Amino acid sequence: MKKGSKWKITTAMATALAMTFMPLATTYADTAPQGQTNISHLSTHGQIQQEVSNALKNVPFTMSKVTVPTFAHRTFSITQYGAVPNSDAMNTTAINNAITAAAKAGGGEVIIPKGLWVTGPIVLQSNVNLHVVKGALVQFTGNHDDYPLIQNGSGYIAQSPISAFNASNVAITGRGVFDGSGNTWRPVKKEKLSDAQWQALVASGGVVSSDGSMWWPTSQGMNGEAYSKSHKNMTLSDYEQIKDYLRPIMAYFVGDSHVLLDGPTFMNAPSHTVKINSSSDVIVVNTQVRNPWYSQNTDGFDISADNNVVMYGDTIDTGDDGIALESSGSNNGTFKVQDIVITDVHVYNAHSGFAVGSDTDGGVKDVYVHNLVCDGTEDGLRFKSGVGKGGVVKNIYIDGVAMRNIQDYGITFNDGYVDNGADTSSLSAPGPSSNTPLFEQISFQNISGNYVNQAIRMIGLPNEPIQDISLSHVYFRSNLGTTEQMTQNITNNDVTIMTGIHELGEISH
Repeated sequence: MKKGSKWKITTAMATALAMTFMPLATTYADTAPQGQTNISHLSTHGQIQQEVSNALKNVPFTMSKVTVPTFAHRTFSITQYGAVPNSDAMNTTAINNAITAAAKAGGGEVIIPKGLWVTGPIVLQSNVNLHVVKGALVQFTGNHDDYPLIQNGSGYIAQSPISAFNASNVAITGRGVFDGSGNTWRPVKKEKLSDAQWQALVASGGVVSSDGSMWWPTSQGMNGEAYSKSHKNMTLSDYEQIKDYLRPIMAYFVGDSHVLLDGPTFMNAPSHTVKINSSSDVIVVNTQVRNPWYSQNTDGFDISADNNVVMYGDTIDTGDDGIALESSGSNNGTFKVQDIVITDVHVYNAHSGFAVGSDTDGGVKDVYVHNLVCDGTEDGLRFKSGVGKGGVVKNIYIDGVAMRNIQDYGITFNDGYVDNGADTSSLSAPGPSSNTPLFEQISFQNISGNYVNQAIRMIGLPNEPIQDISLSHVYFRSNLGTTEQMTQNITNNDVTIMTGIHELGEISH
C-alpha cells in the first residue's frame, strides 16, 4: 500500500470469525385463495413499505422514496383459463390468457396454485401480480421451438421464459419455484467436473467440442459462435440457425417501473437469471436464485441502467456473479445506474458476492451495500472494467460485509478487464472515445473475511488510477495480503490482515 498506510500484517493463526446473518422476513400462507377478492395470502403493502423504509434508513446519499406497487383486489386462477397441472400439458396459453384478463380488468393477481405446471414463455403486463403459491413448480419447457426469436437492437435473441417490457406496476410474489430448463441450453466446461461427472454428462447425450474441453446440449449451440463470426450481416434466418447458442435470460425486465419480486425462487437458468434493465423503482425481497456452481454466465441479479432499486433478504447460489451492476452507453453527464440499495443478502457460491462492471461506460454512482454475506464465492467484492467499456464509478458505500472461504480476492479492483477486443496499446494516453474506467470515492467499512486467498488487490491504469478509496475497520485472515498498482489516495483506518492462513480440509471448486 502507499507509504505511511496503517496496514498490520501478521502470519499468526487466529480464532475464526463469528458471522451472523439476520434477513428480514415476509410471511405467506401455504395456499392460494379460492375467492375472487381474497388476497390474504399476500404480504401486506404496508409491511413491505415499512421494510423498504427500514432498508433506506441509513443510506448515505439522497434518494427518492421507493414505493411498493399496489394491485386491484381481483384474483385470476390459471385453472380458470384451462391450465392443467401434473402432466405434460403445455400451459403457456392458459397462463398468458389469465394475465391478459387481469390486465384488461384493470389489474389484479394471477394465481398459480400448487402443482407442476409446464409452460413456455410468460409475458407479464402492467398492473398484474403473478403469485406463485408455495408448492407450485413452474417448469419451463426444454423445447427450444417454444421460445421465438425477438428483435434486440439490430439482432435477435431468444424470448425469455419470463419477461416484462415497458410495464408499470408489475410483480412476481409467492414462494413457488420457476425452473428455466437451463440444462438444455448451457454448455459445461470439462475442467469444472470430476472424471465421473464428465463421463455421466457425456453419456446423457449432447456433443463435445473438438478439443474435448466443452460439452454442449446440441451441435447447433456448439457451432453457433463460429457461424455468427462467419456471417457478418446476420438475417433472421441466420439467427434461426444458431438459436440454441442464443441462451435466453431467465427473467428479463426492460423499461419497467414499479416492479416487485417478493418470495419466489428462480433456478436452473439458461443464462443470466434475473436481469433488470433501464427500469426504476424496483424492489427485490426474499427472493432466491439457485443454479449449479458450474453453470456458465448465470449471474444471480443484473442491475443494468436502473435507478431507485432496493434489494433485501435475498439468497443467491449460482455460477457467475451474485449481484452485478452494469451500465452501458454514453452517460452524457448523467449516471445510468444510480440510487441502488442492497442489504441483508446472503451469497453462497458465485464468482463474486457483489460486482460492478465490466460495462461501466454509462456511469455508476450512489450505491449502498449493507450486511452482505459472501460464503464460498470466488471474490467477495469485485470491481472490474477495461478500456473500451469503462466509465466513472463513484460514491459507492459498502458497510458490513462478512466473508468466508473466498477462493481469490476479498476486495478486488481490475481496470484491465478486457474481453471485448479493445486496443490496450494507448492506455497511457487514450483518446476521448476510449471509454477509460475510473473507480473513485469508494468506501469500505466493517469488512471481515476468514479463509481468503488474497485480502485485497487494486490494479488501476497509468492515466486513471484507482483513487480516493477508504478502508475502515477491515479485518482479513488470508493466505496473501495486498497488491496495489496505480492507485492514489488510499486511506486506511484500523485495517488488519493476517496472512499465511488456509482453511484445513476445504476443497474449492
